[in-house]
Amino acid sequence: MSRRHISTAAVLICFIFLGVFSPAVYGQDAGIANGPVIKEIIIEGNQHLDDSIITAAIVKTQIGQPAVDELILDDLRSIYDTGYFQDASATKELLNDGSLAIIFSVVENPVVTDIIFRNAGHYAMSDFERQMKTKRGQVLNVLDLMEDLQNLQPWVLENYGRLTRIANLEADTQGQIVIELSDTVLKDINIVGNEKTKDFVIERELTFKPGDPVDLKEIDRSLRRVLMLGYFDEISREFSEEENPDETVLTINLKERKTGSATFGVAFSPQEGLVGFVEAADDNFLGRGQRVNAMLQLGKDMRSYEFGFCEPYIDSGGTSLGVNLYRKHDTIDDKDEEGEPLKIKQTKSGGDLTLGRPFTEFTRGRLTLRAEKAEYDLKHDDVRSRIVGIGVNTNTTDHPLNPTEGYRNDAYVEVGTKLFGGNSQFVKLRLNHSRYFELFDGGYVFAVRGLGGRTLAGELPESERFRIGGADTLRGYSRGSSDTLQGDNMLVLNAEFRFPIVEKITGVVFADWGKAWDNDESLNLTDMNNSFGVGVRLDTPLGLLRFDYGLGKNEENKRSGQFYFGIGHTF
Repeated sequence: MSRRHISTAAVLICFIFLGVFSPAVYGQDAGIANGPVIKEIIIEGNQHLDDSIITAAIVKTQIGQPAVDELILDDLRSIYDTGYFQDASATKELLNDGSLAIIFSVVENPVVTDIIFRNAGHYAMSDFERQMKTKRGQVLNVLDLMEDLQNLQPWVLENYGRLTRIANLEADTQGQIVIELSDTVLKDINIVGNEKTKDFVIERELTFKPGDPVDLKEIDRSLRRVLMLGYFDEISREFSEEENPDETVLTINLKERKTGSATFGVAFSPQEGLVGFVEAADDNFLGRGQRVNAMLQLGKDMRSYEFGFCEPYIDSGGTSLGVNLYRKHDTIDDKDEEGEPLKIKQTKSGGDLTLGRPFTEFTRGRLTLRAEKAEYDLKHDDVRSRIVGIGVNTNTTDHPLNPTEGYRNDAYVEVGTKLFGGNSQFVKLRLNHSRYFELFDGGYVFAVRGLGGRTLAGELPESERFRIGGADTLRGYSRGSSDTLQGDNMLVLNAEFRFPIVEKITGVVFADWGKAWDNDESLNLTDMNNSFGVGVRLDTPLGLLRFDYGLGKNEENKRSGQFYFGIGHTF
């Protein structure tokens, strides 16, 4: 490159990075003292740009006015400030009639012939180039180029989530512009605030590691995975400034929530008499991310227990393994041969084994094997079930406990088989869809849910029939307490409006609809059971406590209320 080319390129780069555009040459006669008036202003040197661009910048040097050096210098600065010129000067020429002609001479920046982005292979720079003010075939405007460079980093961040900087800029008199990008990389990752939870429980949810380029979209997706574990109330991130501008340290700040609980006590019921119970559960057992729950009930003529364990990662791919063992006592409503109400004691004992596997960021599949025996004191024969279940669920919500947006889907098919000692054979389907809408900022949420169940083949044993009612489906009605609350099929619709009352206390207004029916019956939506009510949610160290009061209809078709207590939202 010639000395002139090198000098020009250096000037262009200096203009862009410093943003200072001062005249380099004011002309050999710029110091002429004020004298005759100006008769003519002449523009010369512009080869591609119209005179109007230059004359629009000359605002202080006026025809008919005396020539003032300071005003001419101001206009030269104004010409530079257009960004189109690498050199400008002004000279005065004395005309025959004694007046003056002011000649503004300019040297244009080169015409842009090419724009090259280096280290930008991950980005569709053609998309960014289309929105640039700097265009091929046009005279380079250093102001426009500087604005384009200022917009480049936010564009990369918005579209790709990457932190970048402009590492180098080259421009020559041939009009070639080279912009070199440099991605910021993670020097290290610090996890702060996890007093109980082990680091590896958090790290296995992260899809990035030290040495990777900073991708905010990927980081935020990973932090959502950490939040959806349900172990933390708050998660935030921050980046450090390092001596090397291309490195940063990511700090993940966590605030843990209580995940374990233990209760014990004594209860009395007319059917069972005096019953003692003890329960314990922890969704983050020993800080290792494992779920453990255990329950024991002891009475005069009954003994119930439940035990469950889930390991969320039996391999690096996120395959989960869950095991449950149980023996449960329940009372179901039925009718005798004369159609009179009948209370039947049901005892279920068995267990299940579930394998889960992620399909995508938001979707998991699961396979469940269940063996169960159901025994009855009246009417029904004992049932031995051997069931294979296959399910797929999707969860795009923004919080595991208090979602404000997104949806949850779950589809689950169970096949009862007579293999391995079973005596029932059937196929049934369950569908669940819930969706959340934040109507106003601050936690004003409208939530809806639909539940569906259908027997696709065979005959359901008593223990597998769909039963609705109670705290989790149709509030205001006792679970399975009438013919329209138990059957071979079911449909439930729920709607809730959730609103903040004070910190950690949320109010709820709800309405529920639902019906169960047998295969030889049809569904009439006008005959669906319905209820409405109010509730309160308390965010406590023991979890989200739920208190609801629902008004359903009794046998006389009059409104009657029932009070409910539970853990977590209904859906």
